[in-house]
Amino acid sequence: MVESKTKKHLYFAVFLLPSFVLYTIFFIYPFLNGLYISLTNWDGLTPRSPIVMDGGDFENLVLGKLKSEKDREYLLSVYARNGDENAYSRLSLSGFERRKVESIFRKAGYESEANRFVGLKNYRDIIGGKVSESFYPRSFDQSYYNTTSSIPQRIAKKDLQKNLLSKLSADERALFDSFYEETKEDFSLRSEWNEFSFEDKIWLIPEFEVEDRIKADSISALISSIRSAALARDRDAWREAVASFVKSENLSAESAKDVESGAEGLWALGELKPVLGAKWTSRGFDLGVIGFTAFFAFFSVIGINLLAFLLALALDTGIKGQKFLRSVFFLPNVLSMVIVALIWKMLFFQMFPRVTGIDQWLSDPAKTPWLIVMVAIWQGAGYYMIVYLAGLQNIPTDVVEAAKIDGASPWQRFTNITMPLLVPALTISFFLTIANALKSFDLIYAMTSGSAYTYGTVPVVLDIFFDAFARKRAGLATAKAMLLFTIIFIVTGIQLYIMKKKEVEQ
Repeated sequence: MVESKTKKHLYFAVFLLPSFVLYTIFFIYPFLNGLYISLTNWDGLTPRSPIVMDGGDFENLVLGKLKSEKDREYLLSVYARNGDENAYSRLSLSGFERRKVESIFRKAGYESEANRFVGLKNYRDIIGGKVSESFYPRSFDQSYYNTTSSIPQRIAKKDLQKNLLSKLSADERALFDSFYEETKEDFSLRSEWNEFSFEDKIWLIPEFEVEDRIKADSISALISSIRSAALARDRDAWREAVASFVKSENLSAESAKDVESGAEGLWALGELKPVLGAKWTSRGFDLGVIGFTAFFAFFSVIGINLLAFLLALALDTGIKGQKFLRSVFFLPNVLSMVIVALIWKMLFFQMFPRVTGIDQWLSDPAKTPWLIVMVAIWQGAGYYMIVYLAGLQNIPTDVVEAAKIDGASPWQRFTNITMPLLVPALTISFFLTIANALKSFDLIYAMTSGSAYTYGTVPVVLDIFFDAFARKRAGLATAKAMLLFTIIFIVTGIQLYIMKKKEVEQ
C-alpha cells in the first residue's frame, strides 16, 4: 500500500518540523547573530539602541534623520526626556520592542561608537596580522639583563658562552673578566665590585645614619642620578650630582669623601651594565595563540589516540582483571576537567619538586605546554580506549581464526585484518579528538590561571575569552570564533572524507 502525499507531509510536520524549528532557534539564529557581531566593533557592553543619550544628539542625529512620523512617535514613547540633565533615557523593553527600536536607529543611520558596523575589518586584521603580536608565532630577542637593575652577583655558565661571551669583543671580554672571576659552575662578581657596598658608603654617612638630618629621598635621588650618569657615560653630570649633594647637605669632608668613593664605584659599574644589556641576549621563539593551538591539537590528538589504542589492544588479549583495569583507565574521564587540572596543578607545584628536586614544573614556560598535553592525554585516553575496544571486539573471530589457520603472523593479522576493520573506530575517535583539541579551554584555563600568556599556553578559545571579557573587544572575539568554527569545519570535514573513503575501500 502506497502512502498518500498528505500523510507524508503530515509525518514531516509532526516529527521533523519541530526539530527544524528548535534547530533554527538554538543554532541558526545565534549563529547569524554572531556573524553580525563579528562585523562590528562591539565592546560587549554598549547596546545597539542607547540606554541614555544626550538630548541634542537624540533630536538631531536620530529624530531629525527619520522620515517616518510613526518612527518618531514610537521612539518618543520609549525614550523619556530628563529635563534637568538634557538627556533621553530609554525605558525597559522586551525583545521584540528592542529589535524595533534598533531597526529605527538603523533607519536614522545612527550607530554608537562602541557598537558600529565595520564590515570585514575584524577578519582583515586577524588574517593580516594586525591584532596583538601574541596571537601569531614570532621570533624575538630575549634579553637576560636590564641596565636599570643591579649587577648580578653570580652568572651560571649554562648557555653563557653562546648567549654572551661569544658576542663580546676583546676589549669587552677584558672588561667582563675584570669584574667577574670564573669558578667551576659559574662566574662570580669580584668582592671589590659589590654594588651594594658602594651604595652603603653613601647610605651610612653620619649625617643620615646618626644625625638624621638628611632625608632618605635625597640619598635615593642622588644614587639614581649617579646611575643614570654612569650609564650615559656623562662625567659632567656625575660630578654635578655629587657636588650638588655635598654642598646642599653641608657634608663633612669625611662624609664627602665616602660619597665620592661610592659614586666612583657606581660609575665604574656603569661601564659594564650597557655591555650586559646589549650583548647578553638570545633568539627566542613564541608559538603565539595560533602556534600553541596547533601544537596542543597535534600532540594531544596523536597522544590520546595512540595511548587509547594501545590500552585497547592490551585489554583485548583477555588478561585477568580486564573489567577492573577498564574502569581504572576510564575513571579520569569521569572527573570534571577542572578537577583534573587542579589535581595535577597541585602535583606539579607540591609533589614533583620534592620527588625530583626540580623546582620549576608548571611555572617553567619550556615545560608547561608539554605538561598540559600530558594531562590532556591522561584525561582523555580512557574514553577513546572504550571506542577502540568496542571496535576490536566487533571484529569477527572466524576471520581471525581463518587467518591463523592460513599461517598469517600476528603482524600480518594486525595490518591486514585488525586495522582495516578498525577504521570506523579510528574515524570517530580522530574526529572527536581533533574537534575537542581545537576547542580546548577549561583544562588550560584551570591549570595556568591568569599566567597563560606568560607561559605561552593560550589556545584560540582562551584568547577569545580574554578578548571578549577582559579587553572589551567582543566584535573581534566573535570574528576569531567564526574563523575557528570555519577551521574546525574544514579540518574535520577533510578528515571525515579521507577516513570514510578508507572505510569504503576496505
